[in-house]
Amino acid sequence: MKQLIFFVIVTFIASLSLQTSAQINNYYPGTWQDNAHTEAVTGPIAQQPYYITSYKIARDFNITNRDKAETFTHYKTIYKKIHINTAAAADSLTQLALTLENGEVLRGFRIRAIFPDGKTANLTDQTRSLKLNDNRIAVVVNNIQVQAGCELEYEMSLKIQFDYAGSDYLQSGIATGQTHFMLAAPRNLQFRFHSANGLPAVKDSSSGNSHFHQVALQHVTPLKSNELYYYLPQLQRIDFALNNAIEGKDTTRITWQQFGEDAYIPYVSVNKNEQKQLEKELDRWPFLRQRRPTSQLIYLVEQFIKSNYSLRPASDFFEAPDLGTIIRNKQTDKVGMVKLMMATFYTLNVPVQLLFTASRDTIPLQQDLVNRAAANNILLYFPTEQQALAPTEMDTRYPCYPSLWTNTLALRCRDTLVGTQSRVLTDFITTPQPLYTLSSSTLEASVSNLSALPSWKVTQSFGGYAGSNVKNAFSQANTTELRNAIFNAILPFMPGNRKPLAVEAQNEKFTPLPLDKPVVITSTLETPGLVVQDGGNYIIGIGQILTSNQNYNYSIPEGNRPIQLAFPYYQEKRVHIELPDGYTLADKAAFTADITNKNLMGFKMRCEEENGRLNIYTIEWYSQNEFNGDSKKTFEAVMHRLKQLQQQPLILKKK
Repeated sequence: MKQLIFFVIVTFIASLSLQTSAQINNYYPGTWQDNAHTEAVTGPIAQQPYYITSYKIARDFNITNRDKAETFTHYKTIYKKIHINTAAAADSLTQLALTLENGEVLRGFRIRAIFPDGKTANLTDQTRSLKLNDNRIAVVVNNIQVQAGCELEYEMSLKIQFDYAGSDYLQSGIATGQTHFMLAAPRNLQFRFHSANGLPAVKDSSSGNSHFHQVALQHVTPLKSNELYYYLPQLQRIDFALNNAIEGKDTTRITWQQFGEDAYIPYVSVNKNEQKQLEKELDRWPFLRQRRPTSQLIYLVEQFIKSNYSLRPASDFFEAPDLGTIIRNKQTDKVGMVKLMMATFYTLNVPVQLLFTASRDTIPLQQDLVNRAAANNILLYFPTEQQALAPTEMDTRYPCYPSLWTNTLALRCRDTLVGTQSRVLTDFITTPQPLYTLSSSTLEASVSNLSALPSWKVTQSFGGYAGSNVKNAFSQANTTELRNAIFNAILPFMPGNRKPLAVEAQNEKFTPLPLDKPVVITSTLETPGLVVQDGGNYIIGIGQILTSNQNYNYSIPEGNRPIQLAFPYYQEKRVHIELPDGYTLADKAAFTADITNKNLMGFKMRCEEENGRLNIYTIEWYSQNEFNGDSKKTFEAVMHRLKQLQQQPLILKKK
């Protein structure tokens, strides 16, 4: 059941009325036949729980004047026919939930079950519309009773507000027999399209006063999820966006420049009274009384604002709040937070620009398709530092911001003077990310007196993104139990193999200390079960401290699909073992490694004996967040070596 992306657990606060209609699909007249029958499903797909025999989606921008007046832009119709292959799948399929996104209003819905003998059961009366906790709507069908060989068939019609751009996924984790996409629009609306991940180009045709844009597919293979890439961007999909709107002799071009002007100006418009109130406020900030390097100043401003100003929910109307009100109340919505930070940096003569971007786990921005809704993440970009911060993300600090917003296309907006007039300039850049060395984690551990109860002295440090994650965890840990759970996740060795005798944390929350000052965890750990004497040898279970507790059984993405990491990082470990008199390392090669790829990534390990002590050093690094080609093979080799090392005992033998 988890394999079906349209089955979800629904939490609701109210039940709403559901309107249905007998005929809601005017785009694919061959569907929903009176003499319904199930498809014959054979071969490998019959072994899967489900198979989508037909999936069709239509968007129609020919809408009524009444709907236009209510800010609707088009109608969206979805048709799907799902074959249940196995008895287990049939038994687990008792509820179907379809979640509508914000701006989608249900127009009509119907659903039925088709049995192998050709009989049908109307399930529309078992359907309810529910309001979720996040104010979205879910259409839920309850008490579904089917058997292997049955098919579920449904049609849903929606009215879409505001949007003239979007994306439709034509692939999922389930194999599909027939797939069809269509966009219909009056001739005065001209669209652009992008076929992603191997889909064929959209075919255009005209009839009457409408243009039709279509893609038809047969036998769409499923895409398996993989821990090493973000799923949604890898799916086959159609992206579309309005390009021109013609009204009589006038043609309106939809451009990112216009979006930039509309979005940028409210964030930077500050009147004289607001500026005066802000300057009074800045006079009270103690850290501004001395000159500081720009990067340090940026961090301190963000830290001070996010520590002293709180975020409240946005209002229903987009209106930039007054800075004086924000300063008095010490709270604002996201629009006000951006405006406050922008105005502060302007006043402090720190060059700052706005970036609008998407997240790497969703649909990226495209320069030739203007999708305003996709540019929903805001960054403040500092061109002199070539780094950015996220003004409305309260749990991040400069130069780190949500890692999924890094290394992706963004629309940059800034102002300039042309003569005596201020103009907004826009272009596209790639969002910056801090050097991988900022997100540096280190571990130093030592153990002595192996013949007695072994006790490890461990010091761990976490900087950059790693440090931010630890700080956020500690900031939310308001009980001893939660703090202990964090330590339990951070400390080396599996919990059952160690007994903490003492644990301390330093710099564990966001403070005026920047992110290059790491979180430091010191601990003393007993590991009695990991040191065994056998036949005169010492056998030490050291693999977990040299690697980590994670599972290294990764499946490398096939073909040209990339390996994608949340953020680049660097790890260094130093382990010291006091050797018993007369003992030496049995197999030095087991603790030696050198796997690299053009300094893009790598893992190195070496060991040495000096003054009666065995020292093992490892470094592991990934200098970027996406890898393809030969670097994928290197990544696989590194994971394989770490998996070996995780299970590798260290053996000390007599000389």
